[in-house]
Amino acid sequence: MLRRISLIIAGLLVVGSMQAQGVCTINGTVGKDSLRFTPKRMDKVYLSKMDEYERIIAVDSVMLRDGKFSFSYPVDKDAPVLLYFITGFDNGQVPVFVEPGTVEIHIKEAAFPGGAEVRGTVTNELYAEYEKIGQRCVQAQSDSVKYLLKTKGNEWIDSPEGIGERNRIGASELLECMADRIQFLIKHNDSPLAALMMEREVAYMLDKRYAERLLKSLSPKLRNHPYYKSFYNSVRAQDLRVGGDLPDIRIPLLNGETASLSDYRGKFVLLDFWASWCAPCLKEIPNLIALYNEAKEKNADFVIVSFSLDNKEKAWKDAIKSKGIDLPGWVHGSDLFGWGSPAARLMGVTAIPKIILIDPEGKAISFSLRGEELTTRVRQILNGDLYYKNEQ
Repeated sequence: MLRRISLIIAGLLVVGSMQAQGVCTINGTVGKDSLRFTPKRMDKVYLSKMDEYERIIAVDSVMLRDGKFSFSYPVDKDAPVLLYFITGFDNGQVPVFVEPGTVEIHIKEAAFPGGAEVRGTVTNELYAEYEKIGQRCVQAQSDSVKYLLKTKGNEWIDSPEGIGERNRIGASELLECMADRIQFLIKHNDSPLAALMMEREVAYMLDKRYAERLLKSLSPKLRNHPYYKSFYNSVRAQDLRVGGDLPDIRIPLLNGETASLSDYRGKFVLLDFWASWCAPCLKEIPNLIALYNEAKEKNADFVIVSFSLDNKEKAWKDAIKSKGIDLPGWVHGSDLFGWGSPAARLMGVTAIPKIILIDPEGKAISFSLRGEELTTRVRQILNGDLYYKNEQ
């Protein structure tokens, strides 16, 4: 009887697991398997994702057989819909959104994978429709230039007047394309495609006020999606100012875990960008230790987050120990990307030490405090004097 009950429970667990997980089936065909820059023919295809540092990482691979390939990739029920890539070519890759369902990919030539047709699931269908906007604008520009060439001739096309007219056409089509894209993305503002494309293809061409409006146009349903968070950070990075919200940077911690700046909401945060090789940074450390000790004595809601721009792990960890800052509650983080750190870029760090003082609501108090002035201002805060509120 007990054995029977155990089998029933095991069966229910399997069913529950299947219901909690879907599958993205990706079926592909390649018309010509010749690569563009490599003499050999394509024989292996990869399913790859892009990590937060924009590195392409293969997560699965299959052999290309008779011009066909297929992936069955498990997708958790609550997993966000993300953009992956079909790779293995020597001239680009094929973007594909991974979500439960079946995706059909047709690649005419492995030498030119960028022209692949991707259809099937909801987001991939939406992406295909979005891509047509750019294609229409390119075609309209091409048709206009061809008409001018036919009616005006080669000599006029290359004249100052002709060049000016071509530039006008190009600018006009670009603006129309942008307007159509914005309208399309706002119409589908609850799709992860909207957040992704607003950041990648639209917002960078607009000033910070309009980028902010685009962000606000997205559905609240996307608030926890990685593409919304990334867009949020890029918008905040355009408007780094005292009293303003800051990008919610990710902090790879010393213990191997990862935190976000927002994890320290409710506390005053001293965010210190430094490096083991930076002499002015090391000179600042005694001031930070003094503030750490004072905050500890007062049991204050205050935390120091030291983000290193080292790119060598040993040098970073050795400096923490040798300078005596491996202290309880002192947060240490680094992605070991040096000046290429996304966190440093988002925070506008172009020189170190760079100390950003942040209030409990996540708003910037200062971007420029150092030395005695830093000590004085933090002491004021620890003593309950929120001086900055009178200066904003």
